Amino acid sequence: MEASTYHDLFVNLASNSPFLGWMIYSYITTSKDLKETREQSRAEMRELRAEAREEEVRIRERFEGVIRDLNQDRTALVEGFSGRIDSLERGQRKIFAILEPLKEQIQEIKIKDQLKKELSSSKS
Repeated sequence: MEASTYHDLFVNLASNSPFLGWMIYSYITTSKDLKETREQSRAEMRELRAEAREEEVRIRERFEGVIRDLNQDRTALVEGFSGRIDSLERGQRKIFAILEPLKEQIQEIKIKDQLKKELSSSKS
């Protein structure tokens, strides 16, 4: 190679080397910053997921508590209605037990009335 070629190459390298150095430095720092940003994003995502899970657990516990309370209320209502129905059935049996002798007495009275009518019609 000729001396002028070496001279041109040296001049070009000397004038462009600060820019090349800045580009290399910029690439390295940008890569480092991107890596840190990715790690921070991952950490934030983990935190957000943990918070979401905690919130889900709290909501689930509240929901299960409401369901548990509703089931207890339903059970109490069913037991209350069952008790009332049993009480009504016992009362109904008592009424029928009281009415059975009255029914027999009513039938006896009807028979007596019929006999009186027949006796009075036969006498006439």
